Amino acid sequence: MTDTALDALAAHAGIFDRYRDLAAVEHVASPDTKRALLAAMGLDAERPVDTLRRLEAEAEVRSLPAAVVVRAGEPADLQVQGWDVEWRLAPDPRTEERLRGGRSEEGVIALPALPVGLHVVIVQERPTLVVAAPEAAPDLSTWGLTAPRWGVTTALYGLRSEENLGIGTYRDLGKAAEALGRQGADFLGINPVHALGAASGTISPYSPTHRGFLNTTHIAPRGDAENGQTLRATPQVDYPGGRLALDRLLRQEHRRMDAVEAEDFRAFRQRSGSALQDFATFEALSLVHGADWRVWPEALKHPTASAVLRFAAENAQEVEYHAYLQWLADSQLGDAQRTARSSGMALGLYVDLAIGVRPDGAEVWGEPNSFARGVSLGTPPDQFNAKGQVWGLAPMSPLGLRNDLFRPFVDTMRAVVGHAGLARIDHVLGFMRCFWVPEDGTPGAYVRYPTDLLLAMTKVEAFHANCIMIGEDLGVLPEGLRDRLAESHLYGCSVAQFERDPDGDLTDPSDYRAGTLASFSTHDTPTVRGFWKGWEIERQQSFGQLDDAMAAAARQRRDWDRRRLHWLVDEASDEPPEDLDAGRIARIHATLAEGASDLIAVQLDDVFARVEQPNFPGTVDEYPNWRLKCPVGVGDLNDISALEPVRRSVENRRTRDR
Repeated sequence: MTDTALDALAAHAGIFDRYRDLAAVEHVASPDTKRALLAAMGLDAERPVDTLRRLEAEAEVRSLPAAVVVRAGEPADLQVQGWDVEWRLAPDPRTEERLRGGRSEEGVIALPALPVGLHVVIVQERPTLVVAAPEAAPDLSTWGLTAPRWGVTTALYGLRSEENLGIGTYRDLGKAAEALGRQGADFLGINPVHALGAASGTISPYSPTHRGFLNTTHIAPRGDAENGQTLRATPQVDYPGGRLALDRLLRQEHRRMDAVEAEDFRAFRQRSGSALQDFATFEALSLVHGADWRVWPEALKHPTASAVLRFAAENAQEVEYHAYLQWLADSQLGDAQRTARSSGMALGLYVDLAIGVRPDGAEVWGEPNSFARGVSLGTPPDQFNAKGQVWGLAPMSPLGLRNDLFRPFVDTMRAVVGHAGLARIDHVLGFMRCFWVPEDGTPGAYVRYPTDLLLAMTKVEAFHANCIMIGEDLGVLPEGLRDRLAESHLYGCSVAQFERDPDGDLTDPSDYRAGTLASFSTHDTPTVRGFWKGWEIERQQSFGQLDDAMAAAARQRRDWDRRRLHWLVDEASDEPPEDLDAGRIARIHATLAEGASDLIAVQLDDVFARVEQPNFPGTVDEYPNWRLKCPVGVGDLNDISALEPVRRSVENRRTRDR
């Protein structure tokens, strides 16, 4: 076997030959890396010549590629490979487009002007996805809103109330949105609410079992548990206790459904189809055989296996219960969005789409051909972690997605935007390339993704949901990504801690890109007070992430950052204080609001001057990740004076720019 043949196969599969890290150091993908990533795609890297020939032969027998993008509302010509052929069009059921058919002429299928949607053209019994995309995704102007707009972000799991079981609920979310909406906030942002798995102890919202379904831990029960007050009183979220108490209450509710509820649930289940049935079956199976399907009996490792179907039939009540939980979660999240909008919020809920899923979870089990195996998503060294990161998440396979007509991607996107005015795509760099890290320790490399298709499908789903999209464009950016996002009207992110000029100084918010959501921090970075005090530097040193020399250098840089930030909020005449009070933090957020960004987000932790951050990357047991509760209860969010400077700054900008 020659490396030339291996290189050709790797290039065909979209594996980058080399990349540059944050320090501009070039890394070349080794033959071992290429073999590992090819194997993860299900390709035989030991016989690259034969494998490449097979892939090329499979492409040649198709009259059309697996997916194409056309502009909605305009006729399009599809070039057919080979002789003229009969074709028929199956339109997106969300549109009024009718079934069509015809014959290609001179190697061209002349499609009519198609409405925005995901249509399918069938030629010789082979389907081709036709993505009829709008020119751009919805933006503020689509909603009839002028910039800027502002909102608050918080951790849903940490919301406090006298009704929950120590874990924030969708009902708490609606009440928080109502309180903040009455104070002028345009949106309320939360962590991902993807399903985490009935049998899994996972608590990270960014490590879901399935992104097409919801986290049932946030369902608000009708009653209280015997230990409800104890769960509410704990200083940190008690996930095992809260989940157990909630499950007991919800099983009782399931058994006591009235006729109206039963009919609504039946309709939901019918609308959701086989995907919900498969997911509910997985949840039931996991409670018997364990959270990781990879160690289940072989007969249970595929959703259509006869043993799986038999299990579902024999355990119909249990499977129904897990479908019922999804109905409750979907209903309550929808109620929260309606409450948010009725409270005066211009946009309502701002939700989050995680970049990947656990390899042991329901989404990989249900869509085995769409995910790579034996590799994890991660990053090379960047501003989040100087050593790079391995996230333990299964990447979607570009080859597998193509073979499945990108349905798993679409289903995920559709589920996320369904009850939101804003949606954030975590690590949107993955629309161009993802960093795959082999589980065997072989160095990782980037894999190319079909950017045009992913952006087009995102615009289609955003259009049908009327949802504004935000791409988390942080880290080592592929060239041209931000331009592509801007062309599609996807907003970017301007995180104050990372916005720096060529000299490395913090940038004045007036110089931020207009089409961004500006915030001081994220769930993975220090709060305003934490940044000011260098709190995370001390933790990084104690956790072994920084040695003494690196920590000293970080403190020196932070001292200058503190002075620069002090100057940016018009207090250059004074020496920066050692700590910040709520008034100074509010002024920092007002400065962000006075800047150039169209959207501004304020973390609720910062509103109440918390030092600790929600998550500390690179830690597991060293830090209480995803466990910190909100400093105050939902009932105390009705009048927050610290938000007034932000609201005033935003309204002044809107008045000035008219």
